Amino acid sequence: MILRSLELRHFGKFGERNFEFRRGMNLIVGPNEAGKSTLVEAIPAVLFGVRNKERYRPWGRQGSCEAALVLEARERTVRIERDILSDRVALVERDDLYHTLYQFEGKVSPQGRSSERSEYLEQLARLFGVADEDIFRASLFFGQGSLEVSGQGGMAAKIKTLLSGFVEVDYDRVLQTLQDDYFAITRQNPWGKDKTRDRELDEVRKRLEQLESRWFAEQGSLKDLETLRTELAELSRFIEAGRSDYDKGERYLVWVRKQLEVEEKAAQLRRDLQRLDQQGDKIAALQQRRAGIEKELQAAGLPRKLPEKLPQLLTESETVRQELVAVQTEAASLREQLLALPKPAWQWRLGATLAGVSAAAGALAWNSEWLIWCAGGTLALLAGLWAPHVFQLFRFRSEMSGLQGQAQVLEERRLEVQARLAGLDEQFDQVGMRPSSIERIKMLRNLEKHRELANQLREVESALGVLDAESHLTAEKEESVRELALLEERLEKERPKHREAMLTREELSEAEEKLRSLGEELREKENRLLELTRREAALQGELADLERIEEEGALLREREACLGRRSQAFRSAFDMLAGAVDEFRKTYLERFSSDIGESLATVTGGRYSEVRLEDDFRLLLRTRGSQWQPVEHFSRGTVDAVYFAVRLALTRHLAGGRRLPLLLDDPLVNLDATRLADTLSILEKISAEHQVVLLAHDERLLRQAARERWNVIPLEKFKTPSPQDLQERNEDVRQLYLL
Repeated sequence: MILRSLELRHFGKFGERNFEFRRGMNLIVGPNEAGKSTLVEAIPAVLFGVRNKERYRPWGRQGSCEAALVLEARERTVRIERDILSDRVALVERDDLYHTLYQFEGKVSPQGRSSERSEYLEQLARLFGVADEDIFRASLFFGQGSLEVSGQGGMAAKIKTLLSGFVEVDYDRVLQTLQDDYFAITRQNPWGKDKTRDRELDEVRKRLEQLESRWFAEQGSLKDLETLRTELAELSRFIEAGRSDYDKGERYLVWVRKQLEVEEKAAQLRRDLQRLDQQGDKIAALQQRRAGIEKELQAAGLPRKLPEKLPQLLTESETVRQELVAVQTEAASLREQLLALPKPAWQWRLGATLAGVSAAAGALAWNSEWLIWCAGGTLALLAGLWAPHVFQLFRFRSEMSGLQGQAQVLEERRLEVQARLAGLDEQFDQVGMRPSSIERIKMLRNLEKHRELANQLREVESALGVLDAESHLTAEKEESVRELALLEERLEKERPKHREAMLTREELSEAEEKLRSLGEELREKENRLLELTRREAALQGELADLERIEEEGALLREREACLGRRSQAFRSAFDMLAGAVDEFRKTYLERFSSDIGESLATVTGGRYSEVRLEDDFRLLLRTRGSQWQPVEHFSRGTVDAVYFAVRLALTRHLAGGRRLPLLLDDPLVNLDATRLADTLSILEKISAEHQVVLLAHDERLLRQAARERWNVIPLEKFKTPSPQDLQERNEDVRQLYLL
């Protein structure tokens, strides 16, 4: 079978492009970023779908993304189309006369589990022998720059299955099914650690052990039942007698509690009557005290409820009165000083002056020459007499003026004080009072006493307010007397003949404790009776189940034997098949290792020719020192050569009767020139049986393609490399040789 054509519609960087292929060698050549990897990735994308669909969606374009491939074999052609975005797939198989042999159309998602996907994968397995993308990439598809096949996990198991020829029948799954069937019967593991959860056979055996234990236990149940019934009879008699005593005691204690409650209530009523009498006496005393205080308040000359301003007015009035008295006292003293002030005497001085003037006039008349002496003597006499008078008169007037000024000040003060008194009189009028000065003095003196009396009156009235009204006390007292009479009558009727036989409050507590203990004991006995009754029923049921236990035991023994035979059959089948499969796989692994060695000897020029495959599909390579080393310890070129040989051998095993195309996306980039030539020679030999599609960016392959008449598909025209590019390429080649 060969790949005849590949059609791309808006796939990756390709708009609408068709590629035609031939038998033998096909070379797709183009520079980097020309779309080689995109082109070759379109083949598994059509066959198996794409998980990351955005990777191949054209940039800046909304719409479809489709691809189709045509495969050609003897006398038939297969065309597969896929819408990459919606995963709609159409598969048509026709013969050489274009008659439709098979047709499929449906949605096949790479991660789906639909019946359509299962049908499609069955057709891929029928046509190509490969229905798994991982197997496809591990065998027919050679990725860019890598020839490695994963040797771990499920991939290795799938390839190992293919190598052993188990495509049609998965014997690993058969072995797993046999083992699962075995462990569905028992948890005992002859190949390893036992399972934790019991299976049917284990449960049957445990049930048999339980039934056997129960059967032996039932043999002693008869004696236990007799002992149990004896204890039940004793418990019943004790409970019956105890319950009767408990009921009587409970009724008696209820009656005693009621009697004590009635007596306590009567005592409380007596205390209430005593309290009411005391409260009535207290009210009478308070009322008498209130009358006395009101009488004293009336005698104080002040109103019962003092105006708010009255104390201040009385105080200010007394202050102003005292100030007026002080002013009047000072004025009287000043008047006395004015009256006591002596005036200068001038009458005698006038007589003396007249006498002197008369004497001077007589002397002058006697002798006129004495004029000067008479005039001088007269002036001296006048000065001696009137100069002191003038001084005394000046001082008198000065003192008089001072005293009159003081009198004027005192008069102004008196007027001011009187004005204040008039203002106070107006304020007294405003509070509704017009007391005289004497009444004001009396009121001021009694003000503190009035306050004390007012406080006492408020206290008395407050105490009276707290106490009930006299009428209410009388009614309450009458009600208490009536109720007390009824209680005493009731007590007299229900009083026992022997009063001393009735329990006291302290004895009642002890009796209640004894009754409670008796009740708890009865409850314990009743619980014990209930438990023993249930035990009796269980024992009777166990005795009745003896026959059923024997029947169930017989059935379980038959089931145990059947399950034992089945488990032994599954175990024997598993051991035999596992041994055969291991031997079969070992043979195929040895054959596969031999095929890899032959291919590796050709690729490496005979340097390496022996390869060993471990059970976990790990590759070992024999060195010149005859030692086996993992391939990871060798150079990258050797590793690629080994895995390329693995791919070739794997492809031969996979092909069987089918000759499938090989897809190589530039995987030989790490091989040196000699190994590259040898590998291409191998590919040319393989291309005689398998179509080979090789993608490369090395334009030197074009010369070999032309020489060997390969089918060449150029993606873009090559540009002539610059000297600098050639120098860099030569350096890269030298580095590869060093590696």
